[in-house]
Amino acid sequence: MSIAALAYEALVCVLLAAAVVMCWRVDRRLRALRTGQDGLKGTVSDLNDAVDRARASLAALDRASKDQGAALKTDVDAARRLADELRFLTDQGETQAQSALSRRERPAPPARRAPDRTEDERDLHDALKALR
Repeated sequence: MSIAALAYEALVCVLLAAAVVMCWRVDRRLRALRTGQDGLKGTVSDLNDAVDRARASLAALDRASKDQGAALKTDVDAARRLADELRFLTDQGETQAQSALSRRERPAPPARRAPDRTEDERDLHDALKALR
């Protein structure tokens, strides 16, 4: 073998060694990438579960707010009815008070003299007054 053939063989050996090192490094990086993808799959799965729980919570919150809204509407309607009734009663009371004041300002009619009663009638009348 000549020196040129030997140098050529040595160069091929060095290139093969470099190729082995490069393949080893690429394999390591591919393995790390696969491991990272597994972690990413787990993260995506956890995120998906969290989204599902959030949707369920929002649906429950929506149902609860609708129920509370209906109850609140019922209470507000009842309060409005009571306020209207109170306003009506207050207006009637004011009208009656004005009427009583105007009656008080009028002169009282002359007192009628009670007819003469017998003693038995007076006793009965006094007994009825006491029962009141």
